[in-house]
Amino acid sequence: MGEPVKIGNAEDRVFGIVLMNDWSARDIQNWEYVPLGPFNGKNFGTTISPWVVTVDALELFRVDLEVQDPEPLPYLKEKRHTSFDIKLDVFLHASGNKQADRISTSNFK
Repeated sequence: MGEPVKIGNAEDRVFGIVLMNDWSARDIQNWEYVPLGPFNGKNFGTTISPWVVTVDALELFRVDLEVQDPEPLPYLKEKRHTSFDIKLDVFLHASGNKQADRISTSNFK
């Protein structure tokens, strides 16, 4: 059933991109980090955005990435080594506060 998709053809099969967040308490519970690993340390939920942004709509934000070192294995090499320059800031507006506080900043690239 089905067939493997080569990395060079993967983007042709992607309709769009969503924002996903894996909620975890690993940063405040370091004592469980070692036995469970960085991706399973006290994760308690995953959410995805209610919207999908098409890859075509993101083309304006596409940028070339730095050369990978070490070079990826042949089956992991992409046609174009690019990503999207999308800045993301996360703000928390707590009840009773006059303004929201930025708690995280990142970039998709």
